[in-house]
Amino acid sequence: MRLTSRPAGRAAAAETAARERGVPGTPLRAALVLGLLLGFYVLALLLLVALAALDVFLARGHGFTVMAVEGWLGSLAIAWCVVRVVLLSRGAGDGQDEEPGLSLAPGEQPELWRRVRELAERVGTRPPARIRVVPGANAMVREDSRWLGLVAGERRLFLGVALLIGLPKDELDAVLAHELGHYAHDDTRLGGLLWALHSRLLHTAHTLRQRAAREEAEEKARAAARAARRRAAGKPPPVKREPTRGPDHYLALVFSAYARLCLRLTEAVSRRQEYAADLTAARVAGRDSMSAALRRIPALEAADDLYLREYALMGRDAGLLPPEGQFHGGLALLLADPVRRAELEAWTLRPLPEAVYEESSPYDSHPPTADRIAALEALPDDGRTTTFPRRPALALLREPDRLLAGLERAVLSRETQSWRRVPWAELPAQTRRESWARETGPLLEAMAQVAGARGVGVYGATHLDRLLDLIDHGLLYDIADRLPRSDQAGRSSGRAAREFARTAFGSALRRLALLTALDTGLCRWELCWSGPPVRTLAPERFAEALDEALDHAIADPPTTAPLRALLSGGGRAPFGGSAPPPAVLPWPPPGTPR
Repeated sequence: MRLTSRPAGRAAAAETAARERGVPGTPLRAALVLGLLLGFYVLALLLLVALAALDVFLARGHGFTVMAVEGWLGSLAIAWCVVRVVLLSRGAGDGQDEEPGLSLAPGEQPELWRRVRELAERVGTRPPARIRVVPGANAMVREDSRWLGLVAGERRLFLGVALLIGLPKDELDAVLAHELGHYAHDDTRLGGLLWALHSRLLHTAHTLRQRAAREEAEEKARAAARAARRRAAGKPPPVKREPTRGPDHYLALVFSAYARLCLRLTEAVSRRQEYAADLTAARVAGRDSMSAALRRIPALEAADDLYLREYALMGRDAGLLPPEGQFHGGLALLLADPVRRAELEAWTLRPLPEAVYEESSPYDSHPPTADRIAALEALPDDGRTTTFPRRPALALLREPDRLLAGLERAVLSRETQSWRRVPWAELPAQTRRESWARETGPLLEAMAQVAGARGVGVYGATHLDRLLDLIDHGLLYDIADRLPRSDQAGRSSGRAAREFARTAFGSALRRLALLTALDTGLCRWELCWSGPPVRTLAPERFAEALDEALDHAIADPPTTAPLRALLSGGGRAPFGGSAPPPAVLPWPPPGTPR
């Protein structure tokens, strides 16, 4: 039996009025969705009836003539396309995929479960049976109802890990109350039926458009082949004609129009449900808390996207990951940075609609965030004040590091989990070292081949020293000719070929020079949370000096002295402290012929 409670106060009265005036009841919504789903098949049936009526008209008006036969064959082709539409719609699937994430048992996270159950009681609804932490800065609820939503089913709550990391506890309460409000208003009862409607319509329209595009492309290819044969035979090319539209093209127009109509009707109801759930959250957790959460979440989404792209996946090309539990959990380090924290707070204080500008569309399931905030701030002041210091939402979790490590194992692929873990402080330098070492592999192999073929002995401490010795012996182009080249460079000859080879050699030499500067301690690449993710620490004007030295090294004739002089400071520490000793790399490189 579901618990119910009548809202009290002015905010509650506004919520009840909005529910009564703005959102249709569950039976009416079920009838709407079911009617639209049946309308999909009725539309197909009407098309078949129209084709049958056309065939009868042709039979009565023209008898058994060539035109009538052509009309019957055409209608038969269209009828087959219509039947295929109904059949292919079954492949879209009627169930909703499980979100990748980590399920939380009540015994593992009792504080979070207790809080969700308390909020469910205040909202006046049955709590979820499962809570699942997922990546991202979003929250949602689902319900596995039966019999077209008439029988309630298991409820599930999906909670984005970025919300736990970045929201204060009072704002997380507002988000949870909003999601529980969907349960209280029976918004989730029709989730499966609505999913079936949307998936079938979108899958059908998309498949028809793909078929129509493929048929058009095949007809264009046949026309091009005919034109080529006529040119080969010395005949003038045929007159260009627009490709003939097949039945799939026109069926795509019909079913796409019906899909747009269905989305307009169902998403209009969904937007009203969001306003009603916002009012529930304002009643339970406070108007200002819900408004602040709506302002903060877009900023959290942007911060989480930046963090995953620029920090967590910084070492993807080198096969490196941050420490265990930090693939998602490192977002807390980004948000703890004073500059980033100030940016986040400034975002939440921006005037509307600048803070959360969104374009409105009749096909959106949610209203513009700015409109939702404006509706909340138009409510009477509920007298609730924010207490300081604000408790972070992550404090509701026991052993958050263990939870974050479990989330990584649940969402990352096996290949990604096999990458090497590196401390944050070492990740930028290790990433660059691995990438540069891989990119300089062809250059080192070419060096070994040229040195062995010419019998030139090279005894420098590093690969760069040995390469510069070979350049001093006049072997620059011998090495450059053995480097991988583009198709354009492979087709060139003479002076152009030498220029391509010199440019490729210069690019590889630059990476080897940077690798040497990193290994000898001349330059450092450090993590930076408040600006660009990697900060380069190098002697003054190092970048300009490196470009000039490289230009001299690949000039004609080459001069390696400036590059040697620039990189000779590896034994000292230009930034204070002691520098690591120069790395003596093996010669020849592993895997190259001796």
